Order: sequence, then C-alpha cells, then structure tokens
Amino acid sequence: MTPGGHIGASIVAAYVVEHCVFGNEVTPLTIGVSALMGLLPDLDSLLATARGHRPTKGRLRHHRSVTHTPLFYLLMTLLVSLIVPAQKAVLFGMLAFLHLALDSWSTDDGIMWLWPLSRRQFSLFPRNLHAGGVYGIAFYRRHMRCAQMIVPELLFVLGGCTLTYYTLVVV
Repeated sequence: MTPGGHIGASIVAAYVVEHCVFGNEVTPLTIGVSALMGLLPDLDSLLATARGHRPTKGRLRHHRSVTHTPLFYLLMTLLVSLIVPAQKAVLFGMLAFLHLALDSWSTDDGIMWLWPLSRRQFSLFPRNLHAGGVYGIAFYRRHMRCAQMIVPELLFVLGGCTLTYYTLVVV
C-alpha cells in the first residue's frame, strides 16, 4: 500500500473507533495523529534512505524489519498504555495492526506475522511486482494496475480525505 493509502485507512479506522466505538468527538488532533500512525511502521524505509538506499538501485526489503512484525507492536502498545489513557493505547495498537494487515493485503511480499519464530513473510496476493528489476516509480505503476490493490487504495484515500474535510471544515 502507498503512504496515501495507509494514511487514509488510518484516518477512517480512527474515526470509526473514536466516534462509533468509544463515543468520543473526533478532533483535528485525532486526525493528525492517526495520519502519522498510518506511516509509523514505514519509518524504517526513511532510515534506509538516510543510509543511502535509492529506489532505482534495488528493492527495499523494509517489510522484513522488526517494525513490520506484530510482536513489536504488541510490545509498543503495552509501553504506550503506560503513558496514555487506555482508549488511546488501544487505538495506537489497532492502527499499527491495520498497517500490518494492509501490507499483507496489498504488497507482493507481505510481512513476518510469526516473527521471531519464523522470518517467512505472508501476503494475501503474492505476486512478484518487482520481476524484471522493477523498482521506484515503475514499481508503483505496476502496483496500481492490480485491481485488488488499487480499489482499496482509492477507497481509503477518498475516505480519509472526506473524513478529514468533515472534521476540519464541517464540524
């Protein structure tokens, strides 16, 4: 999933949980934090770029890092629960697991759901989108031609934009 899809999905999920489950008013802060949470597991890709990785020079295997494992976010959620109210810690954990689920849905390599017991990655639609040395922009062009990837991507982006507009402008 692209960053826009992760952000949109996180905003939609946070809105539903905050408003419908917890009965809280959704604030601009909630929208902003949920957008950042949508990208949190991908911070490892920023670190790789800072260390010199270039998308056109090879595949970034960031779905094989600890930041893409359920155990990591289970432990992080427990730590977060020590410093924020329980509802916010639940939301943190839920958004992290949503990111992992989306990476299993809409990436060719998936994530390591069983780490540290296994380094095997699981993907719902395992396709080699990097075949033939396709990286960077060319990879995203190929990615966006797959219906099972583009449809949820567009729905999440549209939903996130709609709820952000509603929260910031209408309410």
